[in-house]
Amino acid sequence: MGFIDAEASFSVSIKMQADTAYGVRVDPVFSITQQEREPLELIMRVVGAGRIIRKPGQEHLWLLIIDNMNELSNKLIPFIDSNQDLLLARRKTYRLFREIVTGLSRGEHRKADGLKRLVKLAYELSKLNPKARRRKGLDQVLKIIDSRAAKRGELPGDR
Repeated sequence: MGFIDAEASFSVSIKMQADTAYGVRVDPVFSITQQEREPLELIMRVVGAGRIIRKPGQEHLWLLIIDNMNELSNKLIPFIDSNQDLLLARRKTYRLFREIVTGLSRGEHRKADGLKRLVKLAYELSKLNPKARRRKGLDQVLKIIDSRAAKRGELPGDR
């Protein structure tokens, strides 16, 4: 668990996707980068999820990725929850990530207000990482969702 606390990344991309109901997709990813493949194989076996690839653009590194919603919600989240007392540095980051994954699993993103809540959580998560950069501001993304919701005949919710 200390390995996850020290080395892992809990990230959530916000993707503009025209073929979705609200033009926005929330995409959570858990990853760990290492020079050696073996530690990642051990973590993958213990958690029971993920895949290992060469890191694009840095081929000397290996990357463990868990981005499948089923694996995130049914394998990674329960594993970390059962060992959460060992998380120190990334506890707040993990809790936001878990809330986003749980919301997606419950289908919150299928309604404008739920999607907006998840987007706001993703932006809150970004604020915890000084390296995180978003292409669009939160207001821009919320306007896209509201615009699509209006076209679908939904009343805009609160911001």
